[in-house]
Amino acid sequence: MLIQEVQFKQKSKEFIRDLGIIILPPSPFTFKERPFYLKKICGLSPLERNINNLKKEGLEEVIVFTKNGLDKKIIGEILTKEDFETLITLSTLEELKKEIQKIQPKRLVLLDGSMIIDDRIIKELKTHEEVVIVRGDNIKTNRDDQEREKPLIARVKPEYILNLENSDLASYKKLINTLISRNPLPTAKTDEIKTYKPRMRRDVPLHLYLFKEPDDFKSAKKLMVKSTQKGTLDLVAWYFNRHFENLFVYLLSETPITANHVTYFVNLLGYITMFLFITQNWWIGIIMLVLINIFDGVDGKLARLRMKESKVGHIEHSFDQLYEQAIYVGAGLGAFFIIGEFYVIIVILIMLLADSFNRHCSMQYKEVMKISLADSSRFDQMFRRFDGRRNIYTIHLIVFGLFSHFEFSIFSMCLHAIITGIVYSIQAIRHMKKADLK
Repeated sequence: MLIQEVQFKQKSKEFIRDLGIIILPPSPFTFKERPFYLKKICGLSPLERNINNLKKEGLEEVIVFTKNGLDKKIIGEILTKEDFETLITLSTLEELKKEIQKIQPKRLVLLDGSMIIDDRIIKELKTHEEVVIVRGDNIKTNRDDQEREKPLIARVKPEYILNLENSDLASYKKLINTLISRNPLPTAKTDEIKTYKPRMRRDVPLHLYLFKEPDDFKSAKKLMVKSTQKGTLDLVAWYFNRHFENLFVYLLSETPITANHVTYFVNLLGYITMFLFITQNWWIGIIMLVLINIFDGVDGKLARLRMKESKVGHIEHSFDQLYEQAIYVGAGLGAFFIIGEFYVIIVILIMLLADSFNRHCSMQYKEVMKISLADSSRFDQMFRRFDGRRNIYTIHLIVFGLFSHFEFSIFSMCLHAIITGIVYSIQAIRHMKKADLK
């Protein structure tokens, strides 16, 4: 079979009058008499995740095609939610053809329902009028599957499906191979898809979650949790916090506890910690601070894992700053009550100003440059490992606590915040000037 390969284009388009069609496997293994693609994994079934990914990229109308009439009935009973009001479930080729003729889409997006496909692969379809995207070497999966050039998703003309026969829909792979053999349909590998995610501050490999046996759900869940990890972290966050974060995310992912619940919990701990520092309960406060550092990363991961990220969720950073500064005030007042000199209050104020400046400088840079300051150069990435922030300030408290002089930590934290502000401002101005010259 002759396969015409194409390169991914840089210019992005949108899905205009495209219809999404998820082709489910004809003989899926089951859980409690239900097909595997309806079993929940971290709050959503594989089918729901694929539907959400299609809708996320602008495909408002989605057809779920299964050759099993019983599965069609089960799907209809389960996916009767407002989120899926434009969902259509069909079980015969004739029904599919009639629905396509009724909707009259410009293009069809055909997705393999036996797996969960990375949304970035769906997004890349927008750069092609017609294409079959096949698996390349840059895919990370939950099982040892070495099948290369496996068709994952396609964007085709409606008439290609209207000309099919029942035998052509025996499986997704046969469907795509039939379409390629009968039509001038080019293919492209996933290797050309960029894997850097600005919001994650790192290269995130393309993920493919395969399900061929029940144990695949366990391995898929572990990989999903790992995929929520952001990059360019400080040393404490990377070598200590993230392992506990992933453990708690894994344990909480199947419970009714939401990301918002975790956020409320962390904020409450923050103000309790402030009170503990003020009342000289330093070690209990430090233990609480370590818990805050861990759980502060859990809410975001939980939201990403359950596909519940929202714009309003970003306001959490403002509340983070509020309770963080309350903690610093608590530590500063605790030091003041020990030392008893007014200059300690001045140090507290300087530290709060420096910390606020650092946050604003970083956020303003990202808003203008569309990339995190920590990812703008190798030096910025290295400095991010130990710049002034809550995780690093916790080390200051622990070190001085070991010498029974907690009160001195506010001075070292203040100095660290000032140094961070100087570096941030110099680097931000340098990168922005370069951008202006270009």
